[in-house]
Amino acid sequence: MSASGKVGDDLKGLAYRLERYLRLEATEHLTVVTTYVVLAAVTFALATSAIFFLSTGLVKSITMLTGSEMVSYYIVGGVLVFIILIFFLFRKRLIESPLVKLFSEQLLEGPTLTEQMATRQSRKQRDEELRRLAESLAKELDYDEEGGGR
Repeated sequence: MSASGKVGDDLKGLAYRLERYLRLEATEHLTVVTTYVVLAAVTFALATSAIFFLSTGLVKSITMLTGSEMVSYYIVGGVLVFIILIFFLFRKRLIESPLVKLFSEQLLEGPTLTEQMATRQSRKQRDEELRRLAESLAKELDYDEEGGGR
């Protein structure tokens, strides 16, 4: 096999490994993000049910104090609207910032592809230096491309 064929095969192998690595990284990050989305959906559904039952119990308790079930529903509804308003006003600090931190850690942590390629480039340079050294040694010893002497 000629030297150019060997380089071509090396480049094909590198491209294949790089593609596999990128797919593996994407799969890992998508799995983590999907897990958080599913967890959030399940938590939301259960929290909604819990809030409903707790609110109904609170209405029944307030009804014993006020004597009017209608007033109790208004009180509980007002408290829930107030809580929603608080979450809306502090959404950046309570929701957005933690999510940005979570997603950025998952998607941006670790070395970048450029940094990884630079590391591979140094290995590639070492391999290239070894190849050049072997070629020069082969020329000095008067070997042909097939590896046999003349």
